[in-house]
Amino acid sequence: MSIKEASKRASRESLRRNKPEDLPESTILNPRIQIVIDFMDANLQRKISLSEIAGAANLSRSHVSHLFKTQIGLSPGEYLRRLRMKKARHLLATSMLSVKEIMALAGYNNKSHFLRHFKRSFGLAPTEYRKTIPSVIAKSRQLARLNRKIG
Repeated sequence: MSIKEASKRASRESLRRNKPEDLPESTILNPRIQIVIDFMDANLQRKISLSEIAGAANLSRSHVSHLFKTQIGLSPGEYLRRLRMKKARHLLATSMLSVKEIMALAGYNNKSHFLRHFKRSFGLAPTEYRKTIPSVIAKSRQLARLNRKIG
């Protein structure tokens, strides 16, 4: 396998791991856009400016915005919001963290913004969403109850 083919395969793997669900699987990304996606994924928990994103890829703000929109089909800000919502949904389903802790880990410091974005993305408030999923939390609580009865 050539270096170019290996790079393309790694790019597809990283996108598949980090992309929102509605992006095509076969997308081959410009390496600078992959750098931007990796930067966003590594810094989800904090506020990220477009200037920082552009700096990570060594591009101007307008160029990174244009290239990102062309490659991904979303603005960098919208893509970042979707990544954050994906992380929040995953944490709600697989952890016993509070909504406030999840909000912080997903990069939100304003509860109303987090709630608005979550409800817009998934149609439910985070606590309602957590109640509707067959989560690891519910299973672990049932197992803990059974262990207490047995032990």
